[in-house]
Amino acid sequence: MTDTERSGPKLRVLVISHPCVAPAYRRKFDLIAQSGHVELRLIVPEAWPEEATLVRFDAASAPDWMRSLPAAWEGYYTRYFYKRGLAEQMRSFAPDIVHIEEEPYSLCAGQVVRALKRHAPNAKLIFRTSVSRDIRLKSFAKPLLRAVERGVYRRTDRAFVLSAHAKEWLATRGYTGPTTTFPNGIDTRVYRDLGPDAGPEQREALGISASSYVVGYVGRLIPAKGIETLLDAVGAIPDAAALIVGDGPYRGALDAHVARLGIGNRVCFTGQRPPVEVARIMHAMDAFVLPSLTTPLWVEFFGRVLAEGMACGVPVVGSDSGEIAGTIGDAGLVFPEGDATALGEHLTRLRADDVFRNDLIAKGRARAESEFTWETIAARTAEAYCLTAGV
Repeated sequence: MTDTERSGPKLRVLVISHPCVAPAYRRKFDLIAQSGHVELRLIVPEAWPEEATLVRFDAASAPDWMRSLPAAWEGYYTRYFYKRGLAEQMRSFAPDIVHIEEEPYSLCAGQVVRALKRHAPNAKLIFRTSVSRDIRLKSFAKPLLRAVERGVYRRTDRAFVLSAHAKEWLATRGYTGPTTTFPNGIDTRVYRDLGPDAGPEQREALGISASSYVVGYVGRLIPAKGIETLLDAVGAIPDAAALIVGDGPYRGALDAHVARLGIGNRVCFTGQRPPVEVARIMHAMDAFVLPSLTTPLWVEFFGRVLAEGMACGVPVVGSDSGEIAGTIGDAGLVFPEGDATALGEHLTRLRADDVFRNDLIAKGRARAESEFTWETIAARTAEAYCLTAGV
């Protein structure tokens, strides 16, 4: 749709999104607000746990179209809801569209549907889901959350999904309405090439030998991330080193695993680092690995760090858990989850074949810029708003 075709009144879009407490996740909405075609109001909780840190909403640095409201059960995406203020925001803003970046089986989604009925009955509703397979809910909450889910489906005008698998999963759950498919985004400005000295400087700062083949991971330290698989593969490759960025409750178990393998001098745990520093550290990696494992309660729904690795110019390797293969496409390598031998074979080939490695780097950079930039995602989101509103 051209700017001329959009020349009528701005669409008023009310967004409810717990991830947007963290500034790193707001880029999409910054761009939509700057486009001039949408009048935006973004509602977030006052605080939300992000990785190992509690992120609090900072009103002083936030744009004037953002509001924070007190929430109950912060950190529990299926159970959290707003204690007060949501109905007033809906009445005062009078949205054309309400967009909830919450799962349809969450209490927050149910709260929004109830508020819509009373305070904005003519507004269109969009929900966003990252789920592409059935997730086991706590037995005591399952009947209530499934009832919420059915109510959300009945009221919804469009669903945003991360993948074709997510669209198929919604159909099995009973959703029959329109869908728009696009992935999560990243701020590629942060992760683009930082120059030829970025990698060597980071290796020196972290105490990693310049001659080591550095295999990296970024994310939470929890069992489902499969980090032992990475460590086992690194342990079997001479002169390879593991660079683990992040923190979490599994750190002690990983330290013990490193000790059993006898590779303590080849493993560097950096702890959690801010995004800009993570980007610099990624440039010190020869390969990036996301070795996630599927569990009854969790599966990898996207793998944002893979897109970040591509943008950095690092060849990426992921397990076949969930949507990892779809995120990688033809721009990296995939191995059976939990298979350290297969992972090691991929890493050995990347180390030995410069032509193959450079081809994957080029494909990864192109994929990051064409599919995963916030600019791309913002444009697709705005188009979907217009399509939903019929303008």
